[in-house]
Amino acid sequence: MKKFGLIGQSLKHSFSKEFFNEKFHRENISARYDNYELENLSLFKSIFSDNDLCGLNVTIPFKEKIINYLDDLDPISKKIGAVNTILPTYSNKKLWSLKGFNTDAYGFHQLIKPFLKSHHNLGLILGDGGASKAVSYVLDSLNINYNIITRKNTSDIHQKFNWNDINSYMVKYHLIIINTTPIGMYPNSIDKIDFPYEFITQEHLIIDLIYNPSITQFLQKASSQNAQILNGYQMLVHQALKAWNIWNFSTNIK
Repeated sequence: MKKFGLIGQSLKHSFSKEFFNEKFHRENISARYDNYELENLSLFKSIFSDNDLCGLNVTIPFKEKIINYLDDLDPISKKIGAVNTILPTYSNKKLWSLKGFNTDAYGFHQLIKPFLKSHHNLGLILGDGGASKAVSYVLDSLNINYNIITRKNTSDIHQKFNWNDINSYMVKYHLIIINTTPIGMYPNSIDKIDFPYEFITQEHLIIDLIYNPSITQFLQKASSQNAQILNGYQMLVHQALKAWNIWNFSTNIK
């Protein structure tokens, strides 16, 4: 039986375990997918040696930090600076190397592409973690300019603003707004982003990468302003299937 899994800090309500185990059962695949909760990455590599894993997913808060523990990166994850999928290579049944991939970007691209209209030419990304980096990569690939809302004092080729900078002008002209933070995610579903919702219009495409609950407070407020809303469920499905292809169509025996 092949074994796969997910690492993160709090995984009780994760999407991946249920998705993959249902897939294995439905398609009669001899495999199992388990969660591995870690407080830090010090024991990360032992997960492979102890469980003979054929593949691993990575979630909050390790998508960026995990890179320091890997031997190689694919070009996309190298450019993004975040990894959510790992392919191990074994030699004589011992772990030889670990290669990181980013399938979040593919998942987000598949999510957003059918809903883009000609006026969606400027995006506002809320948050600047690993998921935000994948979203930025996709917007760049689609030639959509964007700005980032962050609590950090950093700078790059794209302008970054503080949360206190969000105003009516910013909301009016950023007709794609994407929440990449965990604010409003189960079990803290009542939490909502402090945002000037009254300036959202029916021209806006509002995306929350959270999938549980399916309608976050952020999306609910946006919907009440007649905006087009999307949650992150389809992104998760597409990124998971992309990870599955990596694990199954790559050579992991040296």
